[in-house]
Amino acid sequence: MEESKASGDFQYLSGFGNHLSSEALVGALPADQNSPLICPYGLYAEQISGTSFTTPRSHNLFSWFYRIKPSVTHEPFKARVPSNERLLSEFSQSNSTTNPTQLRWKPVEIPDSPTDFIDGLFTVCGSGSSFMRHGYAIHMYTANKSMDKCAFCNADGDFLIVPQQGSLVITTECGRLKVSPGEIAILPQGFRFTVNLPDGPSRGYVGEIFGTHFRLPDLGPIGANGLASPRDFLVPTAWYEDKFNPGYTIVQKFGGELFVAVQDFSPFNVVAWHGNYVPYKYDLNKFCPYNTVLFDHSDPSINTVLTAPSDKPGVALLDFVIFPPRWLVAEHTFRPPYYHRNCMSEFMGLVYGGYEAKVDGFLPGGASLHNCMTPHGPDTKSYEATIARGNNVGPSKITETMAFMFESCLIPRITPWALQSPFLDHDYYQCWIGLRSHFNQKSEVPNLQNNGE
Repeated sequence: MEESKASGDFQYLSGFGNHLSSEALVGALPADQNSPLICPYGLYAEQISGTSFTTPRSHNLFSWFYRIKPSVTHEPFKARVPSNERLLSEFSQSNSTTNPTQLRWKPVEIPDSPTDFIDGLFTVCGSGSSFMRHGYAIHMYTANKSMDKCAFCNADGDFLIVPQQGSLVITTECGRLKVSPGEIAILPQGFRFTVNLPDGPSRGYVGEIFGTHFRLPDLGPIGANGLASPRDFLVPTAWYEDKFNPGYTIVQKFGGELFVAVQDFSPFNVVAWHGNYVPYKYDLNKFCPYNTVLFDHSDPSINTVLTAPSDKPGVALLDFVIFPPRWLVAEHTFRPPYYHRNCMSEFMGLVYGGYEAKVDGFLPGGASLHNCMTPHGPDTKSYEATIARGNNVGPSKITETMAFMFESCLIPRITPWALQSPFLDHDYYQCWIGLRSHFNQKSEVPNLQNNGE
């Protein structure tokens, strides 16, 4: 499936995982081969590989760029000064800690001093190692300044960016993406990109995975349709700059550290490209949710948008799950999420609106972490309000909300600055303290056979 779509000044191709092609100048793509002796318009051919050469074809990811100057044309990398000490890609006892307590953070304030996307990134938690090519990191960002005369390149893994406040215009080597709150962007490992802020200050979340890539989840008995449709994923069309730009800086994240290399041209000089290793975006409002239609509450996995699977079937290195507007119709059922202890670890964020299981305290721009086997569930107010409605409540619709969850089989270690943050909600545990016993030995046992009558 390959379809051109326009959104304002931005042009997109549609389809997830397709081999696509795009050219900003007609005829810029070589017709019969990838690397001719002389490319059209005198361009350089350059390949970017997201998997090993010998990865099975069904999972092999690569693209060919046809660019004005190759990306190798730069001065040696040097350690960036100042660095961003709040970024981690290696998680160990020396730089992070474990904590089974339920944790919640209030929305982080936008800084007063000029801060771009690179310096506004900070790691909350993560597990594993980018060097070992296994694991993930969860970051948040606040920015009030567009990136100027520099591009960012993440050599550690893929970024899944979830803006919560303020749109982002992300220029990549494949073209430009505009990503607004309610949408997500995926920037694969190794791509160079810059982030501009067309609406002013921005804030959001970033999930990063090492050694693998996001894919659509299998639908199993759901069938061929539902959840996120492949055609709704949008890939930018070719767009290029051709200008002398002395002092342009490439900032490369490598092992969680930042390095810089100077060159005299824009890295966004790709006139044409083809392949299946590309940045893309997705509008979460296009997600087709599924839910229980008679009784009980579905597992949250039914709302998975993208997954990065582990080597163990059915177990995710990192799932991206959303809780969008949807109808609740289950009868004789406690409709909010059930109380739960999970072998997986769950990091939640809220883009806008409220979350059905937390009446107070969980705010847009905030976050929570429920680690492996740590109990969690609805707060006292949500529980009491739900059972007070009784069994005769009719269908109801959750509206104007967009919450999400990063869920992983790996136990995250938490960064010291996240635990020391002034935005850490030290009273989070209080939301459950009011839960009281409703036990009554003499109460009548519900007759579930009369459910719905």
